[in-house]
Amino acid sequence: MPTLLVNNQLSHLSFEKFSPDQRLADWVQCYWKIGASGAQTAQFFDEKLYPDAGASLTIDFSHDTPIVSFTFNRHTLAKTFSNHDSLLSIRFAPTGAYHLLGIALHDLAEESYLLGYDFTPRWYSSLIACVEKMHNSPLTSQLYLLEQWLLNQAISNKLAKSSTLQVIQKLIQHKNSATDISKELGLTRRTLERRLKKEAGVSPGQLQQFYRLKTARALLSNSHASVTDIALQCGYYDHAHFTHSFLNFTFETPQQYRKRKILSILT
Repeated sequence: MPTLLVNNQLSHLSFEKFSPDQRLADWVQCYWKIGASGAQTAQFFDEKLYPDAGASLTIDFSHDTPIVSFTFNRHTLAKTFSNHDSLLSIRFAPTGAYHLLGIALHDLAEESYLLGYDFTPRWYSSLIACVEKMHNSPLTSQLYLLEQWLLNQAISNKLAKSSTLQVIQKLIQHKNSATDISKELGLTRRTLERRLKKEAGVSPGQLQQFYRLKTARALLSNSHASVTDIALQCGYYDHAHFTHSFLNFTFETPQQYRKRKILSILT
């Protein structure tokens, strides 16, 4: 059964995050839900969705008929949520959507796709049958049913750990360059890049950028380190290089991001 993870962010949207079964841990980062608050007046909140080479399969229970969508973004996206939303989502790890669901991410544009309208994958009917059971069920039952559906996908695909996961971990940890990793695996760099793009939808450089900035965002939010120290810790040449990259990626300077996060904690 998925376990609730501690998370104080987005409390205004009744946000909760849950860990996946260990058998799915290589392919699923977490499940998350936004629950309708029950307030009579709808309030709307603009949030940012930062890319990390993961993808999301989201079920919207806010309507009489649930809506299922799939999203993969390579750039930061602005998204508006309401306190009347009732959403449950699978957040896939890099390569997770490819191996569990057979979705080639490199072919997707920067938008949400409605399943059954924009595209209908082979597993669509089994997911809809699962969603119908989930509708109007308690959250614990919804999570259980959704995870069982994912486990069935893993079994039907005879899922085994991909060597691409090793590549991703080394790139994320900045232990090796893409050239060094390709040599270690007996591949050309071009072959490694094609494999990563096919399974994760990104290039090695994009993946490393995502995770350097993810680390930077965490340090800006949760530490008192100076922006210069954070820049050097995350592998940037200097304060100016870091600020330029951060601004292009998040549409805020590091100082603006830190101030906004501190204010959200205090209010």
